[in-house]
Amino acid sequence: MPKDPKYKNITEQDLISLDGILETLKNKKKLFWLNFKAGFVRGFAGILGAALAVILIGVLATYLGGIPMIGDFIKQISDAVKSTN
Repeated sequence: MPKDPKYKNITEQDLISLDGILETLKNKKKLFWLNFKAGFVRGFAGILGAALAVILIGVLATYLGGIPMIGDFIKQISDAVKSTN
C-alpha cells in the first residue's frame, strides 16, 4: 500500500485491479485476443440488431398498409421479371 498521503484513498482492490490491467497490456497475445473477441461480439450484436430493426420495420409496414412509393417500385420490378420469363 502506498504511504504517500496523496494516494490515501487507493485500496488493495484498486491495486489488484490495476495489476490485472497492466498484466493484460504487457501480454500482446492476450491483448490481441481480448480485442478480437470484443470486436467480434460488437460486430455480431450490431448485425443482429440491424436485422431485427429491419424485420420490425417490415412487419409494421405490412400491418400499416405498406409503403406506397416503395411498394409500387417493387411491383414494377416483379412485373418486369415475370414478363421476361
